[in-house]
Amino acid sequence: MTRVRQTRILAGTALAAIIVAVGNQAQAETGGGDTPSSYGCNSLEEIAELQMIEGKDGMFFRILADMRLQHAFTDQTVDNLAAMAKALEKNGTKLIYVPLPTKSQVLPELVPARASLYGFDAGIATEIYDDVVRRLNDKGVAAVDIATPMRQNNRNSFGEHSFFQADFHWTAHGADIAAKAIGDRVKALPAYEGVEPVLFDMKEVPPPEEFSSMRELLQKHCVNHVPTVTAHTYEATRVEDESAGSGSMDIFGSGDAATIALIGTSYSDKPISNFAGYLEHWTGIPLDNYSISGGNQFGSILSYITSREFQEQRPRFLIWENPIYNNLGQYGDAPWAEIVAASLGECSPAVPSTASGENAVEAALSTAKLSTDDVILADIGSDSSRKATFTLTGADGTVRTRSIERGDRLRSTGRYFFSLGGFPAGSIDKVEVTFDAPVDDTTTLSICKTKTGEQS
Repeated sequence: MTRVRQTRILAGTALAAIIVAVGNQAQAETGGGDTPSSYGCNSLEEIAELQMIEGKDGMFFRILADMRLQHAFTDQTVDNLAAMAKALEKNGTKLIYVPLPTKSQVLPELVPARASLYGFDAGIATEIYDDVVRRLNDKGVAAVDIATPMRQNNRNSFGEHSFFQADFHWTAHGADIAAKAIGDRVKALPAYEGVEPVLFDMKEVPPPEEFSSMRELLQKHCVNHVPTVTAHTYEATRVEDESAGSGSMDIFGSGDAATIALIGTSYSDKPISNFAGYLEHWTGIPLDNYSISGGNQFGSILSYITSREFQEQRPRFLIWENPIYNNLGQYGDAPWAEIVAASLGECSPAVPSTASGENAVEAALSTAKLSTDDVILADIGSDSSRKATFTLTGADGTVRTRSIERGDRLRSTGRYFFSLGGFPAGSIDKVEVTFDAPVDDTTTLSICKTKTGEQS
């Protein structure tokens, strides 16, 4: 019995070696695809920096981001977005959340059969996206399905797809289709009632030079030139009318005029796609774009939501675009405490504090009625700071130190919302906040709420 089992193992091992050898040879000849590479590409699936796979019509997919079927969109993430939406709406801002689909969810017909080796299934990929949108809407978050219309109209009259072939970003065509779906949803919301639409025409302009790190990496592994990252490009131009007079009208709105704040990633930040312009065109509402390329899932929202600009003039609509593969639970509750507290904006008057150094202030909190849902807002008083370190001293002498830092790609707002979650009520006797810049008379500490309905 043992000999038979050992023989089978050895035979299986030999067969596996033969299969691997044949597979490696086939991959060298086809670039890892099911048919010979159209561009003489080789070993794309083994690139350490970014593993890729060649599909049909010159469409290249990222294996990790585009082929995956599991996205970390937990129930806690849904609840956090619902809390954010509720906090914003209390102060007159409507959140529209846009989960951005992957290439494979929009262009499944161009995914190579070989993708099944990585577990990809087009039907499951579609259902996973639909499930995220459905769960958000069930919790009261206005989430927009842009994947379905992008699939239904995934190529324009010039033959350009919704996504670039050799890059993972969407084209102007993809941005256009997505923006129309969002515009239709915005116009159906009660918050749109009373909006006087502004007309924006989309006019074709020469495409800007577009650098693509994905294409540059891809080209190193291909003999022939892979598709360039270019497409027909358009800009939004306001249509002047009689009410515009001499043309000096403020196109960004003022007073009670409806405005949109666009928060997003590089998808929203690229001029070649001009997602912001298409949103103005399809919503009829002037827009300010606060998107940040390379800011990851929270870069743009933290930069905008913690700013004085947001607190002083809130938009009617806040559109937040985020790729579905971004994990909104990656950093725990800390970013959400900041987002919700800043969205709500219910903060106490400044707590009495004194300078404890050139860059630091401290305040006694022993008599303050703090809860684990509260946050401490440390505002240096200007945009000069990117880091704040909170040192909390308990009544028993225990000292805890934590920091909040804004990376180089984020805006430096000088405002930090530090969550007291995890600190038992009454356990904090004193707080000292050390900034990376000098403090002055405008530096303040306040206590803010994260639960709607509470009073400061």
